[in-house]
Amino acid sequence: MRKLSAVVFAATLFACASIKPAPVQVGDRCLRCGRVVSEVRLAAELIDGLRAPFPFRTAGCMAKYVKDHADRPVTALFVTDQTTGRMILVGDAWFVPTVRPVPDRKMGEDDYAAFGSRADAEAFRAGRARLLRWPQVVAEAAAN
Repeated sequence: MRKLSAVVFAATLFACASIKPAPVQVGDRCLRCGRVVSEVRLAAELIDGLRAPFPFRTAGCMAKYVKDHADRPVTALFVTDQTTGRMILVGDAWFVPTVRPVPDRKMGEDDYAAFGSRADAEAFRAGRARLLRWPQVVAEAAAN
């Protein structure tokens, strides 16, 4: 029985480790708000239990969706690393609160820049913002 449990655990671990995000493209529609992804470096992606990828405009939009749909099965969550442009797991990311300019509005919109490296996030924030991890981003999204 222990051997079977170990094999099942190892297979599950391997399956999760092999999950790759699909590239989010400019023009994809955000699952939460329905708006078009216009900046790929801010994009995020949810992969559900069926491994279907769902794009989000930004990490903040995905955080709100995750908070509002806590009962939805999630296999993996990815955000785009600002430095490399590659998708990384949210658990590996450092987030810096930002204000994105919105062309059709007078004011910007609060969001988060994601970084795979703490040093890159520190350099980006330059002492003016806090560094956050994913649970803090989700908590802030719920409060807004």
